[in-house]
Amino acid sequence: MMILPALTQWWPGGGGGETPELRPGLEESDITPGIAGFLFTALMAFLLVIVVRDLVKRMRRMKYRSQMESELAGEEAEFPGELTPAEISESQQKARDAAAAQRFGTQKTAEDSQG
Repeated sequence: MMILPALTQWWPGGGGGETPELRPGLEESDITPGIAGFLFTALMAFLLVIVVRDLVKRMRRMKYRSQMESELAGEEAEFPGELTPAEISESQQKARDAAAAQRFGTQKTAEDSQG
């Protein structure tokens, strides 16, 4: 069954078989991050969770305040990221329709077939 070691040899470290020996004068603790590296990584992950939770809390508060302000002003609430259709003039719409007709040909719409 020589195919399995052959499939794992693409990884730079070898990916299987024997563990290589360290050079003389080196110990395993000299080349690994050890407990200090683990604790530092855990601390960074914990701080990241705290920062993200605070960010979400602040964004939720801003969204709520925006809703309350718009309700008090009698406007419809507008949420961040909400897509609203752009208002264009009648001449711009005619130009769009003409460009579309020139590029794609004319198409019958429901209004054309009824009228």
